[in-house]
Amino acid sequence: MNFDAFARFYDGDYRDYRDDIQLVLKTARAAGRVALELGCGTGRVLLPLAEDGCHVTGIDTSAALLAVARRKLAKHGYASETVASKTATEGSRALRLVQADMTRFELAEREFDFAFVVSNTLMHLTTQAGQLKALQCAQRHLRAGGLLLIDLFNPDVAYLEAIAGIQELADWWEDEESGATVLKWTTRNVDAARQLQETVFVYEEVFPNGRNAQTRLCFPLRFWWPDEGAMLLERAGFTVDKLYGNFDGSPYRTDSERLIFIARKR
Repeated sequence: MNFDAFARFYDGDYRDYRDDIQLVLKTARAAGRVALELGCGTGRVLLPLAEDGCHVTGIDTSAALLAVARRKLAKHGYASETVASKTATEGSRALRLVQADMTRFELAEREFDFAFVVSNTLMHLTTQAGQLKALQCAQRHLRAGGLLLIDLFNPDVAYLEAIAGIQELADWWEDEESGATVLKWTTRNVDAARQLQETVFVYEEVFPNGRNAQTRLCFPLRFWWPDEGAMLLERAGFTVDKLYGNFDGSPYRTDSERLIFIARKR
């Protein structure tokens, strides 16, 4: 998975997406205002949290995504450096970025009130063992009673099988920096037995001078069933408080769009 290559398309892709922000803010306020995001990308969710008065740390494996986050946050008055996991120390900075793997990060700070992983990011870990390691890392960094929010898509296997192999124009936008029109083509395939969805994104850029460029990115995602998610959270040292089917807090149903866990460290 080449997340560095994804970095220059990330903010365009998520330009209008704020569906998860209010639930993340609400949960952070309930838990306390020292928050940790696993897979923070370009800081899409970190910035609203910081503006709401939270002290936030974001970790991500991609140096390119973190570089975009650093530039974006600087425009909003947040001076944030990117540091390696082993050198990340406790301090008074309201916003901190750390380059680290979510399955084996070690931060000096171990008393976060709230940790979260949204936008299907946990699914990029394509084995159950890897997903469990990420949950265990989050658990070790939370205070007793701290909260963890996990946001995943709710798999509709019949629909995914019906659209398998079909290329769709999922989105398009104008890139202000390059002047290009960006077309986002999507193709999905599913392996239900292995709980894997493979998504291929082709970002086609059409520049003002007529030049055309394409970037092909493949993102495998391992989805959860609700019972499996609850079991893994239990094994990682959590108790599930809530299971939502959408960001409005509606209860989970089989046909829900999302699979959202809010769990508490035991």
